[in-house]
Amino acid sequence: MAVANESWTKKYLADALGTFVLVFLGDSFVAYAVAGSGGNGFKAGLLGAGLFWGFAVTLGIYTAGAVSGAHLNPAVTLALAWRRGFPWSKVPGYIAAQVVGAFTAAVAVSFVWNGIIVAYENANKISRGGDNGVLSGLIFWANWPHPGLVGYKGDYLTQVPWWRAGATEIIITAILVICILGIIEDRVPSAANLAPIAIGFVVAALVGLFSPIEMASLNPARDFGPRVWGLLIGYGSNAIPGMNFNIWVTTGMPLIGGPLGAWIYDMFIHQHLAAPVGPDTASVPEPSRARA
Repeated sequence: MAVANESWTKKYLADALGTFVLVFLGDSFVAYAVAGSGGNGFKAGLLGAGLFWGFAVTLGIYTAGAVSGAHLNPAVTLALAWRRGFPWSKVPGYIAAQVVGAFTAAVAVSFVWNGIIVAYENANKISRGGDNGVLSGLIFWANWPHPGLVGYKGDYLTQVPWWRAGATEIIITAILVICILGIIEDRVPSAANLAPIAIGFVVAALVGLFSPIEMASLNPARDFGPRVWGLLIGYGSNAIPGMNFNIWVTTGMPLIGGPLGAWIYDMFIHQHLAAPVGPDTASVPEPSRARA
């Protein structure tokens, strides 16, 4: 029993570290894009944002994959538990590890980039707890709507109403999980070491295309962990629950999109493979799944 507990502790720590790498690198890019170069912001554009988040995901997977399987995302963990036999009893531990990794990454981003962030806030008279606090808060977490491109006041809600933002997050997270399951499908010959790169390309495309809507969260841990840190450093309700209560879009909707994507993949692709594996095979005892 002690050995089993130790092995799962290592998995939790590995997924926390992989999530840290993902969020630290991704949010570091956003910090420089928003507050760097004199605080003009977004010089790298959405293509740059997508590519850097894709690189961050790839490196996070390479970091943790050999030990934890590199879920790095509660939406992925839920999808794998529902459709691929990942032990439900380990889901809370994985999600907690991912949130801790993302929170720690936000602390590190705040430490490393604090100088230019504060200079940007001072130059633009940004109050972290005020109406315009989201303009620097977007460095750490996703927002609906994207305050840097759509704005944070005015008629933006007519451009991006809640139902459009929520549905977008569900759709793109479902696409992410569909692509992940296709990339790692063990009945399709592939080079396993290239899977992290392929998944990174998927994230790059989704972030680059859809971040103008609600910053393309795709990952509840990537969103919620930094929000907790934002609460501690003065962002107040801009962090939790967020402008327009946006936490339910960027943290909540991926939890629906991930499992939905797994179900769609299984219905349209997985069950039609020559020798399907996963939810349609005989149940496997939890200890055996843990060793897989």
